[in-house]
Amino acid sequence: MRMILRFAALIVLAPLLLSPAIAQVRFEVSSIHPSHPGASPRDARLMFSGDSFDAEAATVGDILDMLMDWQLDRVVGGPAWMTTDRYDIHAKATGLIPSKDQHDALMALLVERFKLSVHLETRDLSAIVLLAPKKPAGLKPTATGETYRLPHNTGNLLIFTAEPMSGLTNYLSQMLQSPVIDETGLEGAFDFTLDLSPYARESWGDRIHDAVLAIGFKVEYKKVPIEVTVVDHCERPSEN
Repeated sequence: MRMILRFAALIVLAPLLLSPAIAQVRFEVSSIHPSHPGASPRDARLMFSGDSFDAEAATVGDILDMLMDWQLDRVVGGPAWMTTDRYDIHAKATGLIPSKDQHDALMALLVERFKLSVHLETRDLSAIVLLAPKKPAGLKPTATGETYRLPHNTGNLLIFTAEPMSGLTNYLSQMLQSPVIDETGLEGAFDFTLDLSPYARESWGDRIHDAVLAIGFKVEYKKVPIEVTVVDHCERPSEN
């Protein structure tokens, strides 16, 4: 099962920028070094904080996956080392980078230091479509003032707080190893809990799948047109 990278901050990203030259906010200083020998996906960290971006034991593939909201199969192509070579990256701007500009700034950094070149395509991919013929009984609208928290386990309970449907589909994509498309029509953020206890004999992904059905969602499996990022070129980073 694919490892979920852990975050110290919630990252809100704008649509993919293919021409970083038009980015209004960029990192002026950056440092990129190979991670320590033996670094693994469990060591990976990625974080935006004010005027900086910091990553530890991260691959270029990790960063691009993050920019595509962690939806599997949304990044294709590129050299094999993009998903194996791990780097520690520290980049800093001269001022605060608004959340809407974080995506552009990071893409500009990848272009400058990794000579990254990408384009967008729409491809028909096998996906899971999340549906809600009626509002699932297990969803509770988030109270005013309640803030988002990363999903966490309490025994056999998987607890979501102030989670929009986009966050749920991204989480399911990682757990179910497939693109997941939101067609629920549900707006806003919700608190809900997935009870995994009735499915203890199943795999982790199957337990989550069945728990999602249990609170009132429906799923369909079919090919759908999905926008993907195609990597045309990428080089190992230039020297600092």
